[in-house]
Amino acid sequence: MAWKPKPMNAMPPEGELPFISILLAVRNEVHTVNFVLNSLEKLDYPADKFEVLMGDDGSDDGSTKILRAWDKETNNFFYVPIQANQYQLKAKANVLAQLADRAKGKYFMITDADVEVPASWISKHLACWKTGMGVQSGFSLVKTENFFSSMQMIDWGLALGMVKIVSGWKVPVTAVGNNMIVSREAYEAVGGFRNIPFSLTEDFALFQAVVQKGFAFQQLANEESMVKTNAIKGFWELLEQRKRWMSGAMQLPAFMKTLLIIQATYFPAMLVLIFINPLVAIPLFGLKLTLQSLFVNKILERLNQYMPLGHLFMFEFYSGFLSVALMVYYLLPLPVKWKGRKYAKV
Repeated sequence: MAWKPKPMNAMPPEGELPFISILLAVRNEVHTVNFVLNSLEKLDYPADKFEVLMGDDGSDDGSTKILRAWDKETNNFFYVPIQANQYQLKAKANVLAQLADRAKGKYFMITDADVEVPASWISKHLACWKTGMGVQSGFSLVKTENFFSSMQMIDWGLALGMVKIVSGWKVPVTAVGNNMIVSREAYEAVGGFRNIPFSLTEDFALFQAVVQKGFAFQQLANEESMVKTNAIKGFWELLEQRKRWMSGAMQLPAFMKTLLIIQATYFPAMLVLIFINPLVAIPLFGLKLTLQSLFVNKILERLNQYMPLGHLFMFEFYSGFLSVALMVYYLLPLPVKWKGRKYAKV
C-alpha cells in the first residue's frame, strides 16, 4: 500500500524549527574530516536544533581520534561507536543504520567526510521541502585545482543537471549521498537501512526504497544547498569510483539504463561514423558538443560557478575517453574496491 502524506507546511513557522540529525560516516579521512566538521559547526541553524552524529567505519589512520575530540569539545557533536556488520550490513550502510538508530531528529541529513557544506545548508533544504516528500537531494560539485579536477566538476554538473531535469518530470533517478535529506517518517516507513538489501551505493538504495513506498522526491539546484567535494586524485581511483557507481546504475529503470548505454557508446560510435561518413558525423559531433557546453554553462551559472569555455569543449574528449575506459574496466572480472575494501561486482 502506498504511503499517504500527513498534512504539513512546507516550512515550519518561525519558532518551531524542526530538530535535525546530521549523519556522518567516516573511514580513513584524517586529512579531510576536519573540513566538513568545521563547516557543520558554522551552520546558520540554531545549535540547539541540530546534532551531528559521527560514526567511524573501521578507520586505521587516526580519524577516530579526531571524532572523539569533536565529541568532547562540542556540545552537539557526538561520536557513536559502531559495531561491525550489524543487521548484516557492511561499510557505510552499517554506520548510517546505527547513527539513525541514535538520531533524535525529525529529518536526517546525510553527508560525507570529504565535503564542505555552506552555512545555509540546513535552512535552504528545509525552505525547499514540500508536502508529501520523503527525500531531497542537493547539488555536489568538485573543488577545482587543476585540469583533471575541472573535468570532474563538469562531469558532476552535467550529471546532476540531467537528474534535475528528469526529476522535474517526476522520473526518479537517484539522490547524492553526500548531500541529501530524508524525513524520519520516510526512513522508518521503509524500515531504514536494516530493511534495505546491502548495496555499494547505499544512497541510491535508500532513495529507491523511499520512492517505491510512495513518497515524493526532489533534486535541488541552488548554491545555498550545494556542497563542495574533493576531487579524485588519480585516474585509476576515478575508475574504481565509477565502477562502484555503475553497480547502482544497473538497478535503474530500463529507460534510464538505455540512456546510460547510449551515452557510454556514443563516442566510439561517433569515431566509427567519422570514418564512414564524416560529412554527417562532424556536424552531429559539433551540435552535441555545443548544446552540452551551453547546458553545463547554464547549470554552473545557476550555481554561481564558472568554468572556462575551453574546458567545456575539452570535456567532450575527456568524457569519451573515460566512457570507453570505464566500459572495459567494468567488464573485467575484478572486484569493486572501495576505501581499502573489496566487494563482488553487482
